[in-house]
Amino acid sequence: MKMEQMMSNEHESIRWGIIGPGGIAHQFSQALAQTQGGELYAVASRNKARAEDFAQQYAAEISYGNYQEIVSDPSVDVIYIATPHSHHFQHAKACLDAGKHVLMEKPLTVTAQQTQTLVALSKEKGCVFQEALWSRYMPCFAKVKTWIDSGEIGELQYITSQIGFAFSHLRNHRLTLPELAGGAILDLGVYSTSISQYLIGSHPTKVQAMGMINKDGVDQNTLVNLRHPGNIHSQFTCTIGAQCSNAMTIHGKKGYILLPHCFWNGNSASLYKDERCVATENFPHPINGFEYQIASTMESIVDGRLCDPRMSHEDSIGVMKTLDEIRQQIGLAFPDNIESCD
Repeated sequence: MKMEQMMSNEHESIRWGIIGPGGIAHQFSQALAQTQGGELYAVASRNKARAEDFAQQYAAEISYGNYQEIVSDPSVDVIYIATPHSHHFQHAKACLDAGKHVLMEKPLTVTAQQTQTLVALSKEKGCVFQEALWSRYMPCFAKVKTWIDSGEIGELQYITSQIGFAFSHLRNHRLTLPELAGGAILDLGVYSTSISQYLIGSHPTKVQAMGMINKDGVDQNTLVNLRHPGNIHSQFTCTIGAQCSNAMTIHGKKGYILLPHCFWNGNSASLYKDERCVATENFPHPINGFEYQIASTMESIVDGRLCDPRMSHEDSIGVMKTLDEIRQQIGLAFPDNIESCD
């Protein structure tokens, strides 16, 4: 069901709440303000003044100085969770327990067990539980998958990508702090992992990983090889210590597809055959790219599905299992309270 068809005259707008009004929540709110069928109703932060400022900026009706109040508000239909992923599990569990639909930033949790627990709770409560891996909802990746599945590049062989920025010098930044589950693999490598699994259409059967844990106790550079069914491979490097090309290439027997700089933004894709570019398609976002996952979540609420098939619960669990195995192989562990399911 298209969003422009979703809301009848008798149906009120879906009322959104936000937990964690940080930088990414601003992008979300900008998109929500221009997406039909929904409205920002409430904002919650541990800092009441910050919540008030955010609510005023985006015309939210109410602000809260703690998370429990927004979870308990009967007027909130769905909550967007934009806190650091170290705290995703606890926040999502509270929302689902209260019968709230949830759209939560990537990575969905810190461990696969946490994701499985939340998926089970989503089913028990009948609430939407959606991972906000925005690339999965974008027209660009739908087009790339169509090129692959229709044989434009021949039999798929492997996917390569790089993703990274020089963040490791920053002090007290979420990416450099173990207590916030920092490092490259969960925050950045999740894109390569998830998008590759989406394009190949299967989860890997074998994982090989190497990484460098820095003095802060997080992975600075991680290199991964993945084998998928059908002897298809994907490989990627993620880093918080270097500047990267941030490109993805999908290789087949007859050609390849190039997703250029910041591939996860889904702005452009080029199809190459016989070392010649035969097609380039650009995908300018109507707003800022967040609109696709917002629309998908509201469609799920109205249609009664628990997630979008483009980012299914099975896929979210599969991605986290891959990330778990990578972390185990490189020796990256976080404090028990972060990895706990309590």
